[in-house]
Amino acid sequence: MSPSLSASAAASWLGTWSKPPDRPAQIALAIAVALALFAIAPGGTERLASALDFAGLADLSQKRRFLLVTSFTTAFLSLAYVAIYLRGGPRAAEATTFWLQARALSHGSLSWVAPDPTANFRAAQVILVPPDRLTAAEPPGFAFLLAATFLVGAPMLIGPAIAAALVAATWALAREIAVDAGLPDARAEAVARTAAGLSVVSVTLRYLTAETVPHAAAGLAVALALTSALRAGRTSRRLYSGAGGAVGFLVATDPAASLAAGVAVVWIAARRPQAVRSIARAGIAATPGVLLLLIANRAATGHAFTSAASLYASAIAPAGDTASFRHAAAAVLRCVRLHAADVANLEPLLLLAVIPFWRRVSSHGTLVAALTVLGGAAMHHRLLADPQAAGAAAGALGQALPIEHALMALGLGLAIRGALGRAATGVFALAAAGFALHTSSDHLRRANEDLGRPRYESDVVREANVTHGLLFFDDDLGYALAYDPATPASHGVEAVRMRGDDHDRLLFDALGHPPSHRYSTSGPEGSAVTFWTPGGGSNDFWRFEAESEWPPVRQSPTGSASVEELPGACAFGGRVVAVTGSAAGPASVWLELPAPREPTLSPTRSWTVIPRVLQHGTAGAGTLTLYLTWPLTSPSGSMGEGPVGPAAQWTWSDAVNRPTCIELSGQTVTLSDGSSRAWLRLEGADGRVGLDAISLRAR
Repeated sequence: MSPSLSASAAASWLGTWSKPPDRPAQIALAIAVALALFAIAPGGTERLASALDFAGLADLSQKRRFLLVTSFTTAFLSLAYVAIYLRGGPRAAEATTFWLQARALSHGSLSWVAPDPTANFRAAQVILVPPDRLTAAEPPGFAFLLAATFLVGAPMLIGPAIAAALVAATWALAREIAVDAGLPDARAEAVARTAAGLSVVSVTLRYLTAETVPHAAAGLAVALALTSALRAGRTSRRLYSGAGGAVGFLVATDPAASLAAGVAVVWIAARRPQAVRSIARAGIAATPGVLLLLIANRAATGHAFTSAASLYASAIAPAGDTASFRHAAAAVLRCVRLHAADVANLEPLLLLAVIPFWRRVSSHGTLVAALTVLGGAAMHHRLLADPQAAGAAAGALGQALPIEHALMALGLGLAIRGALGRAATGVFALAAAGFALHTSSDHLRRANEDLGRPRYESDVVREANVTHGLLFFDDDLGYALAYDPATPASHGVEAVRMRGDDHDRLLFDALGHPPSHRYSTSGPEGSAVTFWTPGGGSNDFWRFEAESEWPPVRQSPTGSASVEELPGACAFGGRVVAVTGSAAGPASVWLELPAPREPTLSPTRSWTVIPRVLQHGTAGAGTLTLYLTWPLTSPSGSMGEGPVGPAAQWTWSDAVNRPTCIELSGQTVTLSDGSSRAWLRLEGADGRVGLDAISLRAR
């Protein structure tokens, strides 16, 4: 390896180190210096506790006051993160999906009917369940919490509320683990307060509780599950109900994390008297969360044990070649480094969590906590093994942060026999300095990436005096933030996804030409709403581009499929849907074909269907099949019984030496006036084939 490459790899592992890049980082550095001085100076921690007496630091018996102050502080910091770094609203793609899902749930809908054509109402992480239902490809647990805040008109408050609760849960978990490890009550309380302080200073938790993502809520549930189970062995078995309820919420929020937490609760209960009754109590309490997930699956996909997430994954990312062991191991190690920085802003501080095991503390609580962290990480192994998703994986492991904070506080309490307050103050100083000099650059980069603000801002629409009609969006994120399934264009602003072809015209015509505008984003300068209508055309000719139907309805488990960018090529818009067969078999995708309504009173109408394909020169064999009704009866892709034969079929060979677009011979198809869509199956074998567009010409 060349010296330059070695230096680059080392720099990647060390992360970014620089002087404070913004005002929050400068404030954090000042706080770090002040805390360090208090920790070093004789009697400094006592004076700090006296100065902060309103928090109950000086009196370990003032638990309620301490928790109230720290919870309020944490909630305020999460709100500050929303304002300073998120710039007022959800920014991550995952966050916008939960926003859309929660808005639908606030109207009592686990899934919703999509107007025609459905392509104008689909986006990333939103899946079409044939024939006409849409659902978000996420578990419903966190969305239910977020939906409650939509009902009171303050959806961005869910994160700060979770942040406040998470501090208290971290305090309680650390206290239970410390008591289980044999520490005296006063020492256990000091350890618990140290863990709560680590929760406050973790800037990644401020991010996870500012964005509308489920990781912090999952962490709260994990902490409550372990705390309730550990405490139940000392006090009352009724607390196993609380542990089971938390696991049930995890099942509906993060199924991967729920398995590790559920096993931990069962293991704790199994070591106590009357284990069977305790486990049964926890299982009964977990039932509502399990039923919620099954009901949501049934409403979204038609099958209780088929989740929308798995259906979406099979539609856009079928099983393919796995990464090599070397790349997978590198991705896992990178994720570990990123997560270590997430815990307390400075990677080496995570080593405090190892001290209880190095000291060989005889404690079931520490062992269960460690196994829960490792189990949760193992359940996310697919994300961890994806080199492109290492950053997302670090966020997904946010559910482990409360446990790690508790173990770090216990490790500090075991390593420091005397002045734990002085040591804790020093750790907090290091964490604040870590943010100021190290991780603040990552958060500032997150704040400035993309547009530097949310993709949709309601104030922009309000200032443009747009009160009803269609509002077209160029991107999925803005559409997901603006769309409300309960608001049609006639009663308010109906957000739609602009496709740039006759999908837009078909929707505009079907709704009777309502007022129509376009939401445009123009980088840091700001966004604007301008008057815009789809281009006119004849009711006897329509062209629908294939990439407008992406993500597809289904995709085969073999081969690969994607939207292929071809700048300057003959394809309309420079993009085609391309499928590539593999040695395991041909690749195929299912797409929707809108059926324009008959403007006359005729019950049926005949169309000449003309596919336009792209010749790549790969010698692939393409097959395009048109069905008038949805022929699949299960998410796995099995064909139903009865007359589901194709209405038309085209085959071609991709044998041209250079990219060329050709129109296949038109075939006549008769569509009933009651049908608003047909279905296309594009299959490629022995190479790559591409579908550019489908034209419909009236007969």
